Amino acid sequence: MAGKREIAAAIAIPIVLAILFFTPAVVFHLLVAFVSLGALWEFYRIAERTGHPVAKTVGIGGAVLLFVAAPGFFPVVPPREFHLVLVIGLVALLSAFAELASSVEVGSALAGAGSTVLGLLLIALPALAMSVLRATSPRAVLFLFLIVWGCDSFAYYVGRSLGRHKLAPHVSPKKTWEGTIGGFLGAALVGAAAGTWWVMPELGPVRGVIAGAVASSAGQVGDLVESLWKRGAGVKDSGMFLPGHGGFYDRIDSLLFAGPVLAAFVAHI
Repeated sequence: MAGKREIAAAIAIPIVLAILFFTPAVVFHLLVAFVSLGALWEFYRIAERTGHPVAKTVGIGGAVLLFVAAPGFFPVVPPREFHLVLVIGLVALLSAFAELASSVEVGSALAGAGSTVLGLLLIALPALAMSVLRATSPRAVLFLFLIVWGCDSFAYYVGRSLGRHKLAPHVSPKKTWEGTIGGFLGAALVGAAAGTWWVMPELGPVRGVIAGAVASSAGQVGDLVESLWKRGAGVKDSGMFLPGHGGFYDRIDSLLFAGPVLAAFVAHI
């Protein structure tokens, strides 16, 4: 499994970076939309395993509408005047109606409608931050990737060698405080390096450290949140998209939390 994981990463990472740097922005936006819709579908399947009758068609359709409505997401689409919050409100109304019109148990209707909307708030909406970063510069997206990858790598190796104290044993038994701190410090170092050299020199090393530390902390929370959902549903992986890597949601859970934080940070450079 470790070998499959490394092979899959060796294939997927160059493809994503090639799309990021050598294709028009709309191609990256389409990639974000594709992966996000896959992650959203997996989230809905997890919710269903916990007994929530999710309105999947409404949720997926709402996510597509979010991507189309987002400013600058698809340049070929004329600018729209309505806000993303209106799309989410529409999904909430349609989700409630879907539960009302379906033959679901009355006691599960609220949970189903809530899960449908929550998927948009936790996956589709924050995924747009990656396109916001791409609109700033492809290097800003690379900075996000390096922060998350650096945090994951440092957390894994530090936790494996020094981990003693469990972070959240009922949610993710293998995660330790030592690994979490190692990931935090590692991402801060990555941020310092990125803010000094080619990736994001406009930040500078000090702000690079802060961006790396804050965004990686959010990313670690995102990883724990997905672990919480999976633990409640009794599943190990959200899907089987990449061998050894799990599903779409497994791959972007940290990015979904770290992306908006970094986008807000970069917007104030």
